[in-house]
Amino acid sequence: MDKELYASTISNVVEYFEGYATLAVILNVNVEDLRQWAEGKSRPPIDVFLRIADFNRATGQEAKSSLN
Repeated sequence: MDKELYASTISNVVEYFEGYATLAVILNVNVEDLRQWAEGKSRPPIDVFLRIADFNRATGQEAKSSLN
């Protein structure tokens, strides 16, 4: 998978949670690791990325439902 996709997905979720700290606690990961992933410098473990993708999907659905 493309690093840009990882970075974009993670950045969206970081923005939703208003920063790295909250998301890092929720995911039980190091804040610096999360930053590296969001900047596309490295990739998260697949299990962590799947959790992030779930958040991303959920926040996207929230945005869509608020438009209706």
